[in-house]
Amino acid sequence: MLRLEIKEPVHLKIKRGDLAEGIIAVGDPNRAKVFSSSILEEPRLINENRGLYAYTGKFKGKEISIVAHGMGMPSAMIVFEELHMLGAKRIIRVGTTGSLRRDVGIGDAVVATSAGHFNSSSLRQYSGGEIILPNSFTHTLTEPLSRSLGSRGLRVHVGPVISSDAFYAEDESLAEKLSNLGFYSIEMECAGLAAIGWMRGIETACVLYVTDSLVDGAKGLLGAERVNTDMVKIGEAVAEVLASL
Repeated sequence: MLRLEIKEPVHLKIKRGDLAEGIIAVGDPNRAKVFSSSILEEPRLINENRGLYAYTGKFKGKEISIVAHGMGMPSAMIVFEELHMLGAKRIIRVGTTGSLRRDVGIGDAVVATSAGHFNSSSLRQYSGGEIILPNSFTHTLTEPLSRSLGSRGLRVHVGPVISSDAFYAEDESLAEKLSNLGFYSIEMECAGLAAIGWMRGIETACVLYVTDSLVDGAKGLLGAERVNTDMVKIGEAVAEVLASL
């Protein structure tokens, strides 16, 4: 496999020294804006290229950056690689997810212990397709994250998730199969973060907010107002952990 020796970011136009070592990574650029204004003190915009908004500010005296990575592993893994080039030491993804278990309810939080995937082409390119890349997260992050989320009144589950490249490809039969295989929920980027973390020596974690259920479709999709309120609460819990390290 040919590997390009690129040492400077191509997509994140962030000056060296402007990025904190601890990162909250989000898929939605608008969520990066909301998190920066709601969680950080004195946030400053450090990137807007490609719509990948990034901000650095302080939480309880500790510098933290919030960075948007877009949708799907190919987009997110570019951002994770470039964050590593810029000196990131810890990346915690905060996103939404669909439940695959009836005991994982809408409005709950899932702290991922690991992330499976559907043999994603972006991950295969790293391994040549013959090796399954490491897909677990850093225990020293997942354990305090669970405590921090619980202290804010969230119902927290800790277990494996699965990352999908195709948002509209799931159906009830697939959801039941994934549930029977032990996955708690489904999302689109966590497996890429776990793999990049082990390859590049970055501590990683994923915290996911359950907005719908693939095994109980009658419950529908959680409303935007509730999602935004709870996501800020989750962002604060994550920032608390990063500020303690």
